[in-house]
Amino acid sequence: MTRDGAPAVAPVAGRRVLVVDLGRALAAAVRRLERDGAICVAVHSGAEAMERLAAEPFDLLVTDLELPGRSALELIEAARVLAEPPAIIVLAPAGAGAEGVADALVHGADGCLLKPFDAEQLAREVAVVAELRSLRAAAAAAALLAAGPILTVLGEVVNAFESADPFRAGFSSRTARLAVAFAQPLGLDGERLALAARVHDVGMLAVPPTELHSGAAMARAAQHLIRVHPTLGARWIERLGADRAIVAAVAAHQERFDGNGYPGGLAGEDIPPLARALGTAAAIAAMCAPRPWRGRREPVAVLDELSAGRGSQFGIAEADAAIDVLRRSPALVG
Repeated sequence: MTRDGAPAVAPVAGRRVLVVDLGRALAAAVRRLERDGAICVAVHSGAEAMERLAAEPFDLLVTDLELPGRSALELIEAARVLAEPPAIIVLAPAGAGAEGVADALVHGADGCLLKPFDAEQLAREVAVVAELRSLRAAAAAAALLAAGPILTVLGEVVNAFESADPFRAGFSSRTARLAVAFAQPLGLDGERLALAARVHDVGMLAVPPTELHSGAAMARAAQHLIRVHPTLGARWIERLGADRAIVAAVAAHQERFDGNGYPGGLAGEDIPPLARALGTAAAIAAMCAPRPWRGRREPVAVLDELSAGRGSQFGIAEADAAIDVLRRSPALVG
């Protein structure tokens, strides 16, 4: 129910979903989507899917990563050049090559689920990418409007995703709060930095939540997705119209000043200033939260880690600014 007492409407209600169901194993998941009001159409090959996409509009495409004949990448590329492209979810075997999953996402897929999965997992993933598609459509319809409001809404999507994980709840909001505090001493645009912080981890939507804190060794595909999540996030927000500085900050927020970060191994001044500040804020926000293997860091320990990482993990100016701000305002990490 909504706050005013009206029945809640599922994000997929009325959405047209094309499912490439090779082994008819998706029957339960399709029934779950239809229960939420989705209109599902099933085909059994990539070629059939291309024909249906060319003939009629769909809001969502759910496809296996491994297709006979036409490859999944070809199908994704064909879907992406349509006048009204659908959101796309790929289904990958648990043992799928990490590079294959990443390639699908880089080519334009909006989400990925590792098999086996249940109907509820697919329904949640479909709901997320349906919202992303709506945001993308809004950005295209308002091409002359600044992307800020669109990214603000996307930040709310990220926040909702994080709130379902006790170890990530509030992470992007904390990052934004810290980033704003560091902006002035670093001579950066605080509003732009805050916006980048709210959406900087949107690429993590591609990582199956069950992999993040399962307690077991993370699947190779999931490990690879984590390493490329900055690139995925940057590409997604670029499609939404984000300006170059924000896109670059999201793409490089996991780089390290000493060049040992990812995904590009950038070092020193090659890392954009917004990205250096964002990466510092994100690292502190992570220190302030518990993890399955450790408790949250106390303020003194955070300062110690900033000092130890000055010039290696963190830029010298960024570490100095963060240390100064946190000494004056310890409540930021309290």
